[in-house]
Amino acid sequence: MWHGSPHKDGRAFVAFLDHLVATLPDAPLVIVLDNVDYHKCRLVKNWWMTHPDQVRPLWLPAYAPELNLMERVWRHLKDKLSCHRWWADLPALEVATATLLTRLYARFHQPDPGGITRVQNFCEAA
Repeated sequence: MWHGSPHKDGRAFVAFLDHLVATLPDAPLVIVLDNVDYHKCRLVKNWWMTHPDQVRPLWLPAYAPELNLMERVWRHLKDKLSCHRWWADLPALEVATATLLTRLYARFHQPDPGGITRVQNFCEAA
């Protein structure tokens, strides 16, 4: 699940958490987080306090990007969007990013052929 925002900050992260809770209202959730500053800012801490039974954070150790499975998604995204390309049009890049994210399905809990797959052919939309 993803939620786009022009900035990476506490407000954007709270908007993502609100989106997550609105999309999955009945499910108790565990969200795996790295230690980026905006995951722990005052605004986000207040959000955690008001949603203790819905969403629980699971903090990864500091300086352990190999444990953050989302890094694989970001690498895949960068490979597909920036490999041999220059984007002079920011709105077009945002649309292509949203298209690719919508068409990805990442399965981290399954052995091969798990991983990241495209649900649809992204190349036809790029």
